[in-house]
Amino acid sequence: MGMKKNKKSKVEVIVTGNIFEVAYQTHHVVVRHCEYCGKPMSASDVNDYGSLCETCYMREYYEED
Repeated sequence: MGMKKNKKSKVEVIVTGNIFEVAYQTHHVVVRHCEYCGKPMSASDVNDYGSLCETCYMREYYEED
Protein backbone atom coordinates (compact mmCIF):
# COMPACT_ATOMS: atom_id res chain seq x y z
CA MET A 1 0.00 0.00 0.00
CA GLY A 2 1.34 3.33 -1.02
CA MET A 3 0.67 6.60 0.72
CA LYS A 4 -0.94 9.37 -1.26
CA LYS A 5 0.51 12.79 -0.87
CA ASN A 6 -1.96 15.55 -0.16
CA LYS A 7 -2.13 18.33 -2.66
CA LYS A 8 -0.75 21.61 -1.41
CA SER A 9 -3.51 23.61 0.18
CA LYS A 10 -3.76 27.35 0.30
CA VAL A 11 -4.35 29.19 3.52
CA GLU A 12 -6.57 32.20 3.13
CA VAL A 13 -6.50 35.05 5.64
CA ILE A 14 -9.33 37.52 5.60
CA VAL A 15 -8.67 40.84 7.30
CA THR A 16 -11.54 43.08 8.19
CA GLY A 17 -10.95 46.73 8.94
CA ASN A 18 -7.78 48.60 8.19
CA ILE A 19 -4.23 48.48 9.49
CA PHE A 20 -4.82 51.43 11.79
CA GLU A 21 -7.72 49.68 13.53
CA VAL A 22 -5.60 46.56 13.98
CA ALA A 23 -2.71 48.58 15.43
CA TYR A 24 -5.08 50.40 17.79
CA GLN A 25 -6.62 47.13 19.01
CA THR A 26 -3.20 45.54 19.51
CA HIS A 27 -1.41 48.40 21.25
CA HIS A 28 -4.05 50.59 22.94
CA VAL A 29 -7.03 48.49 24.04
CA VAL A 30 -6.73 47.16 27.61
CA VAL A 31 -7.12 43.36 27.67
CA ARG A 32 -5.92 42.65 31.23
CA HIS A 33 -4.12 44.18 34.19
CA CYS A 34 -0.70 43.30 35.63
CA GLU A 35 -0.96 40.64 38.35
CA TYR A 36 1.52 42.50 40.57
CA CYS A 37 0.79 46.22 40.25
CA GLY A 38 -2.55 46.31 38.38
CA LYS A 39 -1.26 48.41 35.46
CA PRO A 40 -3.49 48.15 32.34
CA MET A 41 -1.97 45.97 29.61
CA SER A 42 -2.64 45.80 25.86
CA ALA A 43 -2.60 42.64 23.73
CA SER A 44 0.94 43.54 22.67
CA ASP A 45 2.07 43.81 26.31
CA VAL A 46 0.48 40.46 27.15
CA ASN A 47 2.19 38.87 24.15
CA ASP A 48 5.58 40.26 25.25
CA TYR A 49 5.39 39.89 29.04
CA GLY A 50 2.55 37.48 29.89
CA SER A 51 0.62 38.35 33.03
CA LEU A 52 3.06 41.05 34.23
CA CYS A 53 3.65 44.56 32.91
CA GLU A 54 7.12 45.31 31.53
CA THR A 55 8.33 46.91 34.78
CA CYS A 56 7.20 44.03 37.01
CA TYR A 57 8.49 41.49 34.47
CA MET A 58 11.96 43.06 34.53
CA ARG A 59 11.95 43.15 38.35
CA GLU A 60 10.80 39.52 38.62
CA TYR A 61 13.14 37.96 36.05
CA TYR A 62 16.11 40.33 35.88
CA GLU A 63 15.97 42.12 39.25
CA GLU A 64 15.99 45.50 37.49
CA ASP A 65 14.07 48.68 38.31
